[in-house]
This record gives sequence, structure tokens and C-alpha cells, in this order.
Amino acid sequence: MELQALISWYLALQGFALAGTPLALAWLRHLPSRGYAIAKPLGLLFSGVILWWGATLRLWPNTAAAALAAALALLAVGLLALRGQWDAVASWWRGHRRFVLITELLFAAAFVAWAAVRASQPQIVTAGGEKWMEIAFLNAILRSPAMPPHDPWLSGFAISYYYLGYLLLGMLTEVTALPATMAFNLGNAAWFALAAVAAYGIVYDLTAGRRPLKALFAPLLLLVTGNANGLLQVIYGLGLLPASFWRWLDLKALSAPPPADGTWMTAAHFDWWQASRVLHDYAPIVTAETRVSQEVIDEFPAFSFILGDMHPHLLALPFVLVVIALALNLWQGRRGEPRGDEIHPSLRGRLAALAPWLGMAAALGALGFLNTWDFPIYWALIVAVMLLIRRERTPEKSLLDHVLAVIPPALALAVASVALYAPFWFALRSQAGGVLPNVFNATRLPQFLVMFAPLAVPVVGIVLRLGKEAGVRWTQALGWSVLLLVVITLAALLVGRIVSSPYLAAVRQGWEIPGVGTVELATVYDALLTRLLNPWTALALACGCIVLFIALLAPRGALQGESAFVGLLVLLGLGLTLAPEYVFLKDVFNTRMNTIFKFYFQAWVMWSLAAAWWLADGRGLAATWGRRVGVTLAWLLIAVGWIYTGFAIPARAGQNEALYGGAGTLDGALWLAQREPEEWDAIRWLNTHVAGRPVILETPGDRYRAYVYEGRVSALTGLPTLLGWGGHQSQWRGNYDEPAVREAALERLFTTTDVAETRSLLAQYDVAYLYIGPVERARYPEEGLAKFAALFPVAYQNAAVTLYRVTPP
Repeated sequence: MELQALISWYLALQGFALAGTPLALAWLRHLPSRGYAIAKPLGLLFSGVILWWGATLRLWPNTAAAALAAALALLAVGLLALRGQWDAVASWWRGHRRFVLITELLFAAAFVAWAAVRASQPQIVTAGGEKWMEIAFLNAILRSPAMPPHDPWLSGFAISYYYLGYLLLGMLTEVTALPATMAFNLGNAAWFALAAVAAYGIVYDLTAGRRPLKALFAPLLLLVTGNANGLLQVIYGLGLLPASFWRWLDLKALSAPPPADGTWMTAAHFDWWQASRVLHDYAPIVTAETRVSQEVIDEFPAFSFILGDMHPHLLALPFVLVVIALALNLWQGRRGEPRGDEIHPSLRGRLAALAPWLGMAAALGALGFLNTWDFPIYWALIVAVMLLIRRERTPEKSLLDHVLAVIPPALALAVASVALYAPFWFALRSQAGGVLPNVFNATRLPQFLVMFAPLAVPVVGIVLRLGKEAGVRWTQALGWSVLLLVVITLAALLVGRIVSSPYLAAVRQGWEIPGVGTVELATVYDALLTRLLNPWTALALACGCIVLFIALLAPRGALQGESAFVGLLVLLGLGLTLAPEYVFLKDVFNTRMNTIFKFYFQAWVMWSLAAAWWLADGRGLAATWGRRVGVTLAWLLIAVGWIYTGFAIPARAGQNEALYGGAGTLDGALWLAQREPEEWDAIRWLNTHVAGRPVILETPGDRYRAYVYEGRVSALTGLPTLLGWGGHQSQWRGNYDEPAVREAALERLFTTTDVAETRSLLAQYDVAYLYIGPVERARYPEEGLAKFAALFPVAYQNAAVTLYRVTPP
């Protein structure tokens, strides 16, 4: 069964890849690879978009047959686009067979290898991640014939979240006819493989196809390399450094004095989780006793895949790489053939010219639907490429002229990208509440280096190389950087004074700190003064930004070809890591936690690609002493990142096996079948015998609760319930109004003995089934539950679970 499942998923992935290959070969013809590696995620993405549009407009249902029809439609579009290019494609094939072979071997090896990792830690569990929520969304989509899918944890409502990634996962699940609990882990392996080949293809193109084997550095740095936390855990465990060092470094999990009798680290004692929490922020509340920590998430791809969640930032990863490849194709085609409307001023010619831009808008807009944070980031990348193209074509014009010329197409691209997914945007309700100044927390340089040490040398090397090639004066760059930081800090002072009272109230919201009164405005000024005196992280990032900005806008010819595009990737990564030093997106947490999370993750993506290019491309630098030292140091720090991964994979597997059992399988629910067999049997009965989307009543995870066992029936069946994890509803919808009403109704439903009230509430929420299991019996009084037996027939029953079918009186 497991081997058959693996093969069926591999074949399904290759089928969608085949559907996207003709379009990629035609569209990305300016790249040395012609987009062959990118075709795998591209085919899956556009097939899913076609399926989604049809299901949204009720033109076809969300089924396996419709998914296959969507893939065939995409294949037809691609073959149409390839007309007139067959000779060029045949010539490309003869010269790139080795690249194609490496791509296919990499895809198969990455898929199988990561499936083996997932089989060692397959459990879909409630804590330590978002898997309960994610399997709930997947099952809800599998039960939804039309889009948008229903919210399984708030019956009567649609999912208010970016769910395209779950639709793509569901599409593969439908086509392969596998249970969702197995598809969940196969999906994680599939996304790993898709990201691996996409990253490989991009760096292959950045090195102009000269180093097909060295381009493999890209998936290695993107997906396998961790941060420096693993090495620090080894050193800490050995007790090699004094307690003062660990207090100074101030990592949450490593701040206590190290053990006096240190021992060598083993996987059983390795804390794989703490690598995603190496930044340490504090609330703006200081008491005589202690400072209050604030959560900061700093995930990187290797951690995310080891965690095993199918969360939007990971689901978007292969398709982020698609958009990067499209931006690179745009840059490489800047000196290509004239536009279609210049060759054919007819309507056909204009449509031919418009088609690639509509495709770009479709891919870019999909990022907003996959993980909304990514949309503006990669829109900025494409706009920057457009600006550089204009700068190169007409160097005699001023920067202002170029910016003014780029504004109309940039806005048109943004509007088209949003308009193509208008039904999603109209239905979305978000917790985002604008931008707030980050007054209190600056990232300490040592903690920043713990996060990015494995990529630091190539990033610095690229800044130095491009700055030297463009003739940037370092004193000029440093001066502008200092001026920039002073201006930003003074602006923060002004904004801090204007918004300090509501801002501080927002920051304190949700924190229970007894005995703390109003925070004085002086606290704001003290924090900003501290930041002015310790500007090292921001200064280093700003200096890199200034150098690359000057280099990229240097006179024509200063930066050639791929160097300029790599410079853009590094510059955008520097900007993403600099921004949270001063601002963050306001959400229900009122901290910079999510901003750091989303921005650092994308910075890692861009810097890993740039680093792979720097390591693979040695033109003009191979013979220099500095280059050899830099490359050696870079590989040493990259090896430091592998320490984390080498310990984390077995540590994660061992922890899951000890807590839940059920390892050695791809079925994420096997642990539940072993630990709670009666509940699993009931859930299986529901999945087998209950079609459609009838509402089921179960114990809620109310009072803002999350990461709990409640919501298990709706999560594992996709059937909507009145309320699942209440805390997540407040995040998805920006308020707790409806969940609060339902909490009261649920309490009455499970506790009242009034038959009329019970029937009225069940009818109000259109409840079709009542699930009474161990959780319900532990939480509610027997007299409240006993009434159901007198009112409704039993649909299913075993030793621990009774399922009632609600019938009219």
C-alpha cells in the first residue's frame, strides 16, 4: 500500500508536470533551461487555478475528473503556444539532455528521500504545529463540490484564509484516490521535491547552464541547510563556554548556565524546535523581577519541512520559485525579439504580446492566494526587474524618469494579479490591521548571525563583488547608511510620540502582567535611544542595501547579466530583514512575530539562491586568494547549518515515536488508530457512510483555545461543526463575534435538559449528527448528554462513541 501510494503520487506529479511543460518551454524560452524544471510546479499550479475558477463559477465540480480535464486544457494551451518553436525545442533538447536527466533524478530522489523522512515522523497531531487545522482544510476541500470551501470549524461559513495550496494538495489527493491522512505526508514530500527542482533550475539558469552539477548547491542550501543553532546546542551540551557567554547571547533555550559535566550531543537530547526561536524580543514592560519575553518565529525551509506542517508559507514555496524564474526570464529576455504588437500590429499580435503578462499576473496573483504575504514581495521583484530593464535601455534618462515610466505597467500588473483571483479576495476576512512602528525591539547582531550564518559569507561576498564591479565608494555607502538609519529613527520618534498611547495599549493587549500600570512615554524614548547606540544589525543591512542600490543603478554595463539579477535577490532579502527593525504588520498578536516569520523565510529563499550562484559561478574570481578563503569559510558555515539538520531529523522522529507511536508509515492517523481505536473507527465510519457536508456537533475548542484535541472529528472528516479551534477563528476573521455566540449555544446544547431548547438550537445551526465520545463525556454532565438518546436514533455506536442522527420531531 505504501509503495503503491508513493508511485501513484509520483506519477500524478509527473502528469501535471507534463501538462505544464509545453507552456514552460514556450514561455521561458529566454532561459538556458527553457523552464523545464519550473514546469513541474507550474503545471500543478495552473491546473489548480483552472480547476478553482471552474468550481468557483459552478462550471464543473471539484473532482478528480475535473482536475484531469484542467491539466489537459493547460497542455492544449501550451502546445498552442509552442507553435513555430518545435525546431528550437528540438535543438534545445539535443543540447540539454544531461540537464533534463539531472532534473528528473533530483526530483525522484528528493521525493522518495523526503517521503522516507515523513514516514519516520508521520503523525498528524494537535500540538507543536498546525497539522490539525491543515488536515481540516484539506478534508473540507475534498468534500466541497464548489469553491469557496466551507469552514469545517465554523459551519455555515466559508474558509477565510489563503487556501489555494490546500486546493492543490486536494487535487492530487483526488486524482490518486488516497486517504487524506496519507496524502498529507506525501504532499510534504512532493512540495520538497518541487522546490528542489525549481531551485536547481533557477541556479542552472543563473550560471547560464555552464555548471549543471554545481547548480545542485541550490536545493542543498534552500532545503537541507539549517541555521547555526545546532552547533550552539552541541557547544552548550559540552559545557565549553562560560555562563556569561550564554547570558550575553540571550537565546531563549540556551540562556541558563551550561551543564558542568558536559556530554556529546545525541539526537535524543537535541531540541530541534528551538532553531525557529533564535531571536529574542521583550515586551515593553520592565519590572524589578524580570523582563517578559515575546514570541518571535524565525523559521527557515529545512525547519518547516522537518516540522512537517503544510502551512501556507511552505505550500507557496515551489510557486514562489516559479515567480522568481519568471522574473529571471523577463530579465534575460530584455534584449530579445521585439514585442508581438511591433511585429503584428493586428489584434492577434497584440494578444500574443499580452499573453506572457497575463501569465505573469496569474502566477504572481496566485502567491496572494497561496500565502498573501508573498504577493507584494515578488511584485516588488518583478517591478525592480522592469526598472532595471528601462535603466539599461535608456541610460541617458534620470532615475525619476524610469520610475515614472514603470509605474503604469507595475500598477497594471498588480491590478491584474488581484483581479484574476477576485472571488478569493472578496470572500477573505483578515486579521491584518495596518502597520505599526517597531519602537522597542531591535534584532541583536549575534542573534541575527545565528539565524543566517550559513548564508552570510556568500551574501557579503555578493555585496562586495557587485559593489567593486560597479565602482561603489564604501565611505559613500556607509555615510548614506548612517543617514538613513538616523532619519528612520527620528521618524520613529515622531511616530512613537503620536501613536504611543494606543500603540502601547495594543502591545499590552492579551498580556496578563499583574501590578503593571501605564507605560510612560519615557519608555519609548529610552528604547529608541538604546537602538541608536546599538545600531549594528540595522547598519549592516542598510549598508548592504545602499551598496547594491548604487551598484544596480550604476551606468549601463557596470553589472552584467545574471549579476544584476542576483544583486536584486540579495537587495530584496536585505530589505526584508531590515524592515522589521522599524515596522511590523499589526495582527491579533500585536508584535513583530509574524512579520519576522514571513520576511525572514523569504529572505532565506532569495539568499540561498544567490549563495548557490556565488558558490557555483567563479568567473574572474577563482584564482584570487580572497575568493578561496571566502569559499572555504562559506562551506564551513554551511556545514554548521547541516549540524542542525543532521540532528533534527532523527530527534524529531524519535520524539514523535515516543509520544505517539505509529512511525514507519505515511499514514498520519495511524497513531490515533492505535491510541484511540474507537474514535478512529467512528471517524472512518463517517468518512465512508456520510456524503456531502452535513453539520456535526462535537466538543469545541472554545475560549480562544487552540492546539488541543477538540475539533478532531471535523478535522479528520471535513464535516463542518459549530466551532473548532476558537483561537484560530479570531485570527482568520479578525474578531471573535460569531465564535463567542456559538460558545454559549454549544454550552446550552450539551448541558440543558430542555427538549424544546435542544431542538431549537439544533435546527438553528442545521445540525445533522451528534457525536458523543470520550471528550464530550469528560467535559459535560451526564444528564445533558442523556437527552440525545431519548430524542434521536443511533447512526453508529461502539464501546466509546455514540453517533446520533438528528431527525425532526
